[in-house]
Amino acid sequence: MDASGSARPRLSRGRPTPEETARLDRDVRESALLLFLEQGYEGTSMEAIARAAGTTKATLYVRFPSKELVFRHVFEWAMSQPDWPVAELAPPDPDDLEKALAAIADAALRRTLHPAMQAMQRIAIAQATRFPDLGRRARQVYWPRHEQVAVLLRRHAATGAIVADEPDVLAEHFLAMVAGAPTLFAMYGVSRDPVILEHRQKAAVQLFLRSLRP
Repeated sequence: MDASGSARPRLSRGRPTPEETARLDRDVRESALLLFLEQGYEGTSMEAIARAAGTTKATLYVRFPSKELVFRHVFEWAMSQPDWPVAELAPPDPDDLEKALAAIADAALRRTLHPAMQAMQRIAIAQATRFPDLGRRARQVYWPRHEQVAVLLRRHAATGAIVADEPDVLAEHFLAMVAGAPTLFAMYGVSRDPVILEHRQKAAVQLFLRSLRP
């Protein structure tokens, strides 16, 4: 069954076509993602994934021989999608450094504080010994944003408006300032008032800008 409750089409008998394989991957990914988020890694079984994806356990095991491989597939997909679990906002105006940094900070918080992202990262942390390389994959959540900040800093440094000798390092520090603490608190189940978050974000942007003055 899919998310709407409709039956998913079954794979044809014999060797699956590339289209059928792609559809199975998508159905398994979507179904497993929901199950992992709702029930956690340990609480999700291959049988439940197969049932939710509208396939048989035997077919699922042919494509994904273990639950570990299913989770890795789901996690890597989720971390690499800029529009998961929330849609990206329009790119900020690069000519206005302050507004652009504020917009990037807001987008970073919207994604990292989303309940689905928090749940996925908690699972990854809990399963860190089983998946020691997933920490590097989780970095993909921040990497596009990191590049966005670094490019922005290079642009304004080239005009002499700011001093940014190490834009990549500065970009990492900026994201840590605006999203690091709120993310950590949220991981422990501590939510902050949106007004406080907004105030903290503005203060971080201003502090960062002052550090770039020529």
